[in-house]
Amino acid sequence: MKKNILILSILASALSFTSCSDDDIDQRPYDKIEISDYYKTESDFTTAINGVYKGFAQVGYYYGPSNASDIISIGDIMADNVVLNQQGRGAAQRAHTWSYNSNSVPTDIYSTSYNIISRANLVLANIDNLQDGDFKNNIIAQAKAVRALAHFEVARTYAEIPTQAADASSTVGIAYADKYDAKAELKRDATIGESYDKIIADLEAAIPYLDNSADNTAKMNQYSAKALLGKVYLYKGDYKKVIEYTKPVVDAVAPATQSQIANLWTSSNSAGVLFEIPFLNNDDPTIGTNYSQGSSDEDIIIEYSVDKAFYKLYDANIEPERVKAYFKVFNPDNDKNQATIAVNKYINGSVKLGLNNGRYLRVEEAILNLAEAQYLSGDQGAALITLNKLRDVRYSTYAGRETGTAIFDAIQLERRKELAFENGDRWFTLKRLQGVTGISSVYTNGIQRSGNGYLADGSGIPSSVQALKAGAKEWQLPIPQTVLNKNKNMTQTPGY
Repeated sequence: MKKNILILSILASALSFTSCSDDDIDQRPYDKIEISDYYKTESDFTTAINGVYKGFAQVGYYYGPSNASDIISIGDIMADNVVLNQQGRGAAQRAHTWSYNSNSVPTDIYSTSYNIISRANLVLANIDNLQDGDFKNNIIAQAKAVRALAHFEVARTYAEIPTQAADASSTVGIAYADKYDAKAELKRDATIGESYDKIIADLEAAIPYLDNSADNTAKMNQYSAKALLGKVYLYKGDYKKVIEYTKPVVDAVAPATQSQIANLWTSSNSAGVLFEIPFLNNDDPTIGTNYSQGSSDEDIIIEYSVDKAFYKLYDANIEPERVKAYFKVFNPDNDKNQATIAVNKYINGSVKLGLNNGRYLRVEEAILNLAEAQYLSGDQGAALITLNKLRDVRYSTYAGRETGTAIFDAIQLERRKELAFENGDRWFTLKRLQGVTGISSVYTNGIQRSGNGYLADGSGIPSSVQALKAGAKEWQLPIPQTVLNKNKNMTQTPGY
């Protein structure tokens, strides 16, 4: 019998990236699955759902060659924690200067997200080949949870966030793919509010059937899905729902301690991690290379140096473990041995340089989400108690006891420090807070970089562009032109 080969194609476009550095990008083959006599057994579906998770190893998520920046770097490159290092290759400069367009996009997360979504939908399209029961329900739940996650990444990247402005919920949404159709020409949903409702519906449907254990961090479970749902509700501005879904996670899962944090960032432990993509083999993607390559003064090439102003927010006297895990000062040979501060989170992998697990969600973020939601819902006392769950394991001593707006400031300071260089939290925080009322204009006016140069003392050449105003079109990335060319129903992000 002739075998039929199904290529797991991307719904909206092929995995491609158009920029002045295309030669730097390795072209990976599509995953192929033989579907004659497939999707019949539990083993088949286990393999298939593993293939859904493996989609996160693609360009745009945890594989990020050159300008096709990975999820751990693109947000920080676009925000204000790092400065373009003049001795690097000039990678991702369009992202750093907010000069991207549909022909030169800063990341491939759009196309890769729909590839992951397509894989999840293919599992769901064949799910009735399984007998009813717990296994089937769990596979459905995992597919829906991952589908929701990938849609969320598209939504927050390519559309407005509901809290971004008073009318943001009624602005254009994203294409929500809830069925497998390799030839589908999807349309963007009417509003981003409706898109978020679909993400929420998928997660709420999934949670009861996911594993009720936080131990297997490589798969979506009830704890990771609840934390993700709480995060989605934070972006939606429904703070009571954030508390409802996030508090049980924070109560059950402990954050990484001071003694654990160094090994956490070599992937020697997964303390506090809720969901991650394990990278264990030499041929797995190495991450963090869009910040730097190398590990010594002799061989390091730094693409983006840590801004002195940001580095000074940390106090090595009371949080030495976090400072050491996150940063390292180099005196590179290729820059006359001038001191510069590098991102150290991903350099020392447990197997080889840069080979670290892709940490998508940690309980530390859930703690900060919960504290912010408690504050914005009017419960300042609870917000401070929640915040201290993190500060207690990060500092040998701290003053604390903030009141009023100082509590919100403390939450945001800890968010910026704890989640730096992870999944773009700084960029998306400054994006989503633009329309939140009752907080300082520091959080609502967009980005104002420090003006420092790339060297450790703040000297050297600064980044060429220093400010991005709130409401600018660049807060929403353009849909790649390749997608628009392939799909006549797709519309471009407003302003491009």
